[in-house]
Amino acid sequence: MRIAIGAFSHEANTFCPSLTGWDAFGSRRLVRGEAMLQGLAGTNTEEAGAMTALSERSDCQVIPTLAARALSGGPVLADVFHDVLDELLQRLRAALPVDGVLLVLHGAMMSTDDPDATGAILQAVRDLVGAEVPVVGTLDLHANVTARMVECADALIGYHTAPHVDMYEAGETAARVLLATVDGHARPRMALARLPMIVPSENARHTDGPLSEVIAMARELEATGAILHGGVYPVQPWLDISDVGCSVVVVTDGDADAARRHADHLARAFWERRAAFEPDLVPPDEALRRALARPSGTTVLCDSADSPTSGSTGDSTVILRAALDAEPLSGRVLLNVVDAPAVSRAMAAGVGATVTVRVGGRRAPAFFEPVEFTGHVKTISDGVFRFKGPGMRGTVQTMGRAVVLTRGEIHLVVMERAVSQWDPELYRSLGEEPADARAVQVKSPAAFRAAYGEIMDEAIIVASPGPSTPYLTSLPWRHIRRPLYPFDPDVAF
Repeated sequence: MRIAIGAFSHEANTFCPSLTGWDAFGSRRLVRGEAMLQGLAGTNTEEAGAMTALSERSDCQVIPTLAARALSGGPVLADVFHDVLDELLQRLRAALPVDGVLLVLHGAMMSTDDPDATGAILQAVRDLVGAEVPVVGTLDLHANVTARMVECADALIGYHTAPHVDMYEAGETAARVLLATVDGHARPRMALARLPMIVPSENARHTDGPLSEVIAMARELEATGAILHGGVYPVQPWLDISDVGCSVVVVTDGDADAARRHADHLARAFWERRAAFEPDLVPPDEALRRALARPSGTTVLCDSADSPTSGSTGDSTVILRAALDAEPLSGRVLLNVVDAPAVSRAMAAGVGATVTVRVGGRRAPAFFEPVEFTGHVKTISDGVFRFKGPGMRGTVQTMGRAVVLTRGEIHLVVMERAVSQWDPELYRSLGEEPADARAVQVKSPAAFRAAYGEIMDEAIIVASPGPSTPYLTSLPWRHIRRPLYPFDPDVAF
């Protein structure tokens, strides 16, 4: 049995001012052939989970093709998207004949010439291998699942968690479904239910709240054997395209009617909870006051509007400005911002020097403004670290060169490149311990909760502007299809 495996993953945010090019893939993950499978041991990734399941079969030969992953951001430039897709297809063509294809995808990828880039990948692979070769894909929980994606795949397997901690399990499940299909032991049938709504990410969690209730229903159906998989997708909401919305995808073994029935039931339950996704937001100055007023413990200041893993730029200065206005502070505050020129200035000055730099507001000037900051250069780093928490455990993160500037109780991490902020290792790699701080800025709507859960006493969602703001109706939408909740509260479903 010959199984080809490939990965092409990116999450788009159309309100991000920067488009995604080759450098975004190179800084995150761009590997070819056998290198795809190196270093997977101990990582919480779809590839690692898939390889576990595939390696259990002595008769299974795995043909790795290409793995291309980029941090969330603006849509992928068309020429970059097509170059990567062409190489993936060339490598897959060279591997033919194959008995099955496993693709690690995101589901909310866009290119500048195709709003449904994930659908384009699946369609191209299907056209290449033909209708008889099973194609199974993995999806992020925030996928924007389209009819084309469902039509071109035999099965789509999504995460069940937010914070995302089950990437390994998603890859493992996808591989097992693929193997069963190749063996003729399963005949996957899928049904897609689309909802006319988008919701903020802050309360779209599997641990508690409205999404957890719907996911629990899907997992119960899986546990009883009624379905092979039930994917509940609260969507990456910052996609200004006509075909965007939350969705449910149900995969059954040979029963298309049951797939449709269960998908519609889960979608109805999802819809009935739509109002419960609205988060409680706190202005930056009040959030900081609340954190420092606590007698002890660590408060995470959730700066979700500037989350790099939601497609934002990472250079918000809103909380930094609030901290400067509140000086002197009564406890340690850890903050971070992306600003490559400021890093260069600080490095040129050297450890121990005092520098004055303007930080932030360069990459998304429509949302943020630069702030002048005078601080002591405490630390200089190459900005490379490894996640140790549950989400993406074991993966290497690269924020470019990075420095720590201190000013009283403000410890400001300045980095050259935006990076995922799911894990406190971002700060620890620079000698800063979040558990010892009174307030820690984390630019992530929900995924940080898995790794920060053991050290934080409270998380406060900060009300601020940004390309990934939870104030969805405040953004300059132009292309969404109406009616759509929350823009049209009375829309019927």
